[in-house]
Amino acid sequence: MKITWYGTATIGLDDGKTKLLFDPFVRQNRRISTTPLEGFAGFDAIFVTHGHFDHIYSIPDLMKIDENVSVYCTETPKNTLVGKGAPENRIRVVSPGDEIRVGDCTVRVWKFRHLFIDPVYILSVFPKCTLFFPKFFWQTYTNKKFPSNGETVAYEIECGGKRVFLTGSFRDTPAIEYPKNPDLFVLAYGGSVFVPENTADFIAKYKPKAILVDHFDNAFPPATRRMDLTRLQKRVRRDHPEIRFIIPQICKEIEI
Repeated sequence: MKITWYGTATIGLDDGKTKLLFDPFVRQNRRISTTPLEGFAGFDAIFVTHGHFDHIYSIPDLMKIDENVSVYCTETPKNTLVGKGAPENRIRVVSPGDEIRVGDCTVRVWKFRHLFIDPVYILSVFPKCTLFFPKFFWQTYTNKKFPSNGETVAYEIECGGKRVFLTGSFRDTPAIEYPKNPDLFVLAYGGSVFVPENTADFIAKYKPKAILVDHFDNAFPPATRRMDLTRLQKRVRRDHPEIRFIIPQICKEIEI
């Protein structure tokens, strides 16, 4: 299976027969090279982890470019997308516990939660948010129009003989037993400087064979900044040297 990171939380999976896209978003920061919207055409299905704008903003336009693609998401992002002009007949509502078959891939839906944006992170971006307040105000206003309503899910994907557990924001539910020993754990790393500590128990319990981080880029300044992955990388190498730690490059395919 090949996995490609397109920036922010946008991930593509390709087993040679079926192509799946997760959380497509054309970033607002043009200083960082990114895939044009047309580059996201040709996927068999789109899956959404939650309804914030940096996970679904590009979908209505993408559905116009690719008239064959269907979108799988929970009820709140579905309503948002329909309100933004996305064709309702091509949006499938999913819930935790659902299992979806797309081509040669099986996708299972798991209940998850969105992380708390911590005060340390807020303070780190506050000066630029103040300096570029009009842009920050637009971002805040836009995000209010893209609620999640607590409907955050993760996806377990079986494809090409591999299993992937993918998150769009990390905050697990301890009472739930998630899939153990996936071939890849896609860890969304944004909005908190405490991800190394918050993920330690999860990684130790579920023991993925590899971890790929995303959502760490400076996707839409001034509200975001590039996250420092050093602490997490060192912690994984120290506690779990057997786990492959992947920091992806934009649009570069990785074999898993």
